[in-house]
Amino acid sequence: MTTSRRPFREFDDSYDVESLRLARRVIRGLTMSMRHIVLAPGSRSAPMAYALREAEELGAITVHVRIDERSAAFTALGIALATKSPAGVVTTSGTAAGNLLPAMMEADLSGVPLVAITADRPEELHGTGANQTAWQQGMFAGRVRDEIHLEQGEARLEPESRDDMLAAETQVGLLLRVATGSSPGPVHLNIGFRDPLVPSEPAAAHQPGAQRWARTPFVPRRVSGAGSPEQLRAEIIGGEILGDRGADLSASASGAGEPAAADRPQGEGDAQARDQARAESAPQLTPRRTVFVMGAEAPAGARELARRLGHPLLAEPSSDARWSDLGAIQGYRLILQAPEGSPASELAGSIERVVVAGRPTLTRPVQQLINRADVEAVQYAPGGEAWFDHRLARRRLADLPSIALFAGVAPAGWQDAWTERGLAAQRLIDAALTEQETLAQGELSSVRVAQFVAETVKTPLLLGSSSVIRDVDLAAVLNRSVLESEPGPRSRAADDGGRRVYAMRGLAGIDGNLSAASGIALARNTRVTALVGDLTFLHDVNALLVPATEREPDLDIVVVNDSGGAIFDQLEHGAVGRREGQAETVERFFGTPQTVDIEALADAYGHEYHFADDLETLGEGLSGLGDRIGIRIIEVRTDRTVLRDFHARLRAAAEHL
Repeated sequence: MTTSRRPFREFDDSYDVESLRLARRVIRGLTMSMRHIVLAPGSRSAPMAYALREAEELGAITVHVRIDERSAAFTALGIALATKSPAGVVTTSGTAAGNLLPAMMEADLSGVPLVAITADRPEELHGTGANQTAWQQGMFAGRVRDEIHLEQGEARLEPESRDDMLAAETQVGLLLRVATGSSPGPVHLNIGFRDPLVPSEPAAAHQPGAQRWARTPFVPRRVSGAGSPEQLRAEIIGGEILGDRGADLSASASGAGEPAAADRPQGEGDAQARDQARAESAPQLTPRRTVFVMGAEAPAGARELARRLGHPLLAEPSSDARWSDLGAIQGYRLILQAPEGSPASELAGSIERVVVAGRPTLTRPVQQLINRADVEAVQYAPGGEAWFDHRLARRRLADLPSIALFAGVAPAGWQDAWTERGLAAQRLIDAALTEQETLAQGELSSVRVAQFVAETVKTPLLLGSSSVIRDVDLAAVLNRSVLESEPGPRSRAADDGGRRVYAMRGLAGIDGNLSAASGIALARNTRVTALVGDLTFLHDVNALLVPATEREPDLDIVVVNDSGGAIFDQLEHGAVGRREGQAETVERFFGTPQTVDIEALADAYGHEYHFADDLETLGEGLSGLGDRIGIRIIEVRTDRTVLRDFHARLRAAAEHL
């Protein structure tokens, strides 16, 4: 004998309109792993707005409201970038949903779990000319890890069990699991809502029950995975490949043996014997001249492996491996582009293998190194990367033991040679910047400003795309002040208080940078510094538009204002602009000069403004973190016309590097 299954009900809101009931189930699914959501106002998405307010009052989620949908999406992206957890953005239908595309594209190639939640007209209104109606299902196809559509009237509101796979809440929860899975990235939830879109007047008997529908946020404890320090200790340091060989493995290339038994820690008994047995049976590492290229969001395990194998790190600022106390090579870009015949060129030419971790995007010398015919290169990719093209000749290795066998152990003096050459390169860069200031009679260059800000700020730092991040990559020595005051190995975490360098390098667009910085500040609940160019600043100026009801992010925005696009003069277009009759064309179509009054703009949005005309006043603008709240705009004006000559002098000086 069988009985029909009845709905499994945890709470009763049957009195309310169906659109609100569906919105509540969606939010229950979201709050299992989501703590922040950004809402842009709209009518079709009204059920989500009302339900989010209820959830926020019950402590289940934090809601941020933004007027511009594109800014809202990048704010959510910044939150997800900072927390490594999914963050959502809610919009109404039509062009509002379309404004999410740039952030979704960036999240796709950056592997950021951004959740687009778009309200839609019900299916019967599609194809009728109804206002703000467009086909939104599949609108982010090819950009998202997964997408689902929930249609009011068809989505199951009352689950038949706690694990009912067809229930709206369960479907949303599974969608978020995809967003944070082995290949994290954006997902799309499209919801067709029908009128009425506002809550009904509940009877008094139903009000208490209505207050129990929200879930307390639940974020699973992060499990050690490929590339994590825990896996590294287990597989590398613990002996799976390298055995128990101590911290300096490069010594094995010069014949250094195992420590004597008397020197080993006592009391380990059988565990020590097992480690020794593993070490003796493990494959031995071949001495090789390898470098580790660390791109954006490089897995931390690669950084530690390079250190233990004795190989140099060529680290971009957003790799989280650029810190001086981690052994990153200073001025590596100058070494790679040194003229043929110079000692630096010979050092770079002796590279045999390259391990790429993360996504390097900043310089052509790095790409040329990776693609050299005489160099073997692999990509360390512990998870799926949307940007990785498996058709490339470069191989993909997913685990650290395989990377260790490929890279081998550094021969004696390999790390020291790179460190020495890097210090010499940094001296050349610093001297060239000093010479530039002398020639310009004290006027700051954008490279000097970028170097100063990156080396000075004590907050998390977001670097805008285009020239700014490349200037930091060229010239900045992160933690320079720490190393100069107290030489010797130190913990980065202890020195910088959790400081981090962020950048959106998925597609490296100049849109959304300020909004992403705002999201990072909101997520980390701390002041953040954004270092951007003037066009990047103006492109996302609506990030300054924060509704009066909302918490304003604590954000310093340093604007390097050179009245246009500086990067193009450093590319081939700069050479074209020096041809007879071409200067005006290149300036108009690439330089795009602008004369916006940034101080007036700051005043219009109601934010504090500070003008810096030298490093002293710039330092004053960046100091006093405890005395400031909200958004502050710091403008530094520079001359971009001198940059090409500066870089030419720097390359010439590299002949002696």
